[in-house]
Amino acid sequence: MSVNDAKPVDFRRECPSIVADLNTDRPGYRLGLLDSLRNRNLKNRFLNPVDEYWDRRFGVHTFGWHPGTGTPGWTDTYVPFIPSAYSDVFAWLRRAGVCPDDVFVDLGAGLGRTTFTASWLGARRAVGVELVESLAIGAEANRKRSALRDRDIAFVCANALEFSEPDMTVLYMYHPFGEAVLEQVLANIHATRVQTGTPKKLRIVYANPVHEDVLVRAGWLKKTAHMPAVRRLWSSAGRFDAALWESL
Repeated sequence: MSVNDAKPVDFRRECPSIVADLNTDRPGYRLGLLDSLRNRNLKNRFLNPVDEYWDRRFGVHTFGWHPGTGTPGWTDTYVPFIPSAYSDVFAWLRRAGVCPDDVFVDLGAGLGRTTFTASWLGARRAVGVELVESLAIGAEANRKRSALRDRDIAFVCANALEFSEPDMTVLYMYHPFGEAVLEQVLANIHATRVQTGTPKKLRIVYANPVHEDVLVRAGWLKKTAHMPAVRRLWSSAGRFDAALWESL
């Protein structure tokens, strides 16, 4: 899909309540209008038409934001939720070779954008793990109404330190937590793989790889590619590198 294929938002059709508010003089309508605009993320949808296109194609709503939790430098640090641009997600997952043989896991899934993309690209199973309950509930609501709802997609509200998926073949992370948490998460994954004796390689897509040195020190992973940030037309989303790793 090219940028020119993305359809603009028809506010009269998509947001009739807002249009109605504009045509009324009842008291307090301005505050209601502002709340409606804020809850619908219309600014981000307007500034990112390609992301809006794919949300509509999948039948989901993945625009949003949530502050991080914990104290920087401590083991409980989890960074804010900000969805990556679909164009980046497609590029990263295609480079990782997501295919029908894969069980895909996204740690820090937010509202499910990357999880839905992995399923659309053909992953046999796609699992989104999210610590924030409101985001996990939103992701599950997306799944139920999605055009992909008949596929094997699941969302789990859980701490990544306590989550396990022995059959995982692709792990996606968009800088989801601090260094100490990442180190323990990778150690847990390795222990599970050793315990179950899984023969399949694990591929890791680490977007915005702030703590890539943790993967270097792990001892059971090797780097296979580095994807530099790419400037996207018609997108206000941040630009970030991605690193691809796999198990030895």
